[in-house]
Amino acid sequence: MSRLPPYLQYLPAFEATARLGGVRHAAEELNLSPSAISLQLKKLSDATGIILFQKSGRNVALTQAGKDFSQAVAISLGQLGTATRASRKITAGDQPASLSVSVPTALGIAWLTATIVDFAQSHGIANLTINEAITAAEVDWQENDLAVVYDNPPFTGKYWRSLSEVRLCAVCSPTLFPRLDLRNRDRKLSSVALLHEDDGGEWAKWSVAARIGLEGNTRVRVNSVAQAIASAVQGRGVALVSDVLTRNYLSEGRLIQPFSTTINAAREYYIVCPVDRANDPVLRALADRVVEQLRPGREQNA
Repeated sequence: MSRLPPYLQYLPAFEATARLGGVRHAAEELNLSPSAISLQLKKLSDATGIILFQKSGRNVALTQAGKDFSQAVAISLGQLGTATRASRKITAGDQPASLSVSVPTALGIAWLTATIVDFAQSHGIANLTINEAITAAEVDWQENDLAVVYDNPPFTGKYWRSLSEVRLCAVCSPTLFPRLDLRNRDRKLSSVALLHEDDGGEWAKWSVAARIGLEGNTRVRVNSVAQAIASAVQGRGVALVSDVLTRNYLSEGRLIQPFSTTINAAREYYIVCPVDRANDPVLRALADRVVEQLRPGREQNA
């Protein structure tokens, strides 16, 4: 058997410093002094021959070589963590697994909750918890193994995987469509409620792209895009929402898309989990299942 590298004992200090961006933060997390962390980082750099960090104000920043090494360390530590958890399950008699997942409310209602439930049943997961959060910062990582978020990276200390670019389209109920007066050359979308969850900037962006005026409308801002979709289905207005959320409603005829124009949303959907869980086989399988459900042209299960 080949001899193990002599610097393995220094990897936790390196991983924490790289993830947290500072020696002091790493020291607090590992219950060591900053000088002890600095000494371990020096010994690791000497042993590997790699310049791992460079000064960045009061903190430190990874060099390019340090970034490459950090990625390899994160993967290796994740694999060790996965192997340890798997061994514990076998030792404990292979008890039924538990899984806790956080999802954005609207995406969960549209189809994601059903997908996660089906996944848990097919993998023999007896204890499933589904929580709600929109952004990565809102996720309680003490309670969740994995999260699907509507957000923009980077997500510090986390592994992430892009699920879908989000395109926004205007949708309404078929019962509302006759009220949309679009016969004139100077097309205007007027005398209806425009439903949105942002400050109205996305509707303004869509208006320019579609070359459709929005004068004379009622602006309705809601706290959740799920409320915007529900109001549109009920014929209460036109919602500017993600195509990922409306596929089922459009295929069922509960909503229609009266305009072909779509625009990019300010955020996208990502799967996020702690770095040390990135290679967990259950989480990877769930991520693959969600990506498969998002494949263009695939019908979603409501």
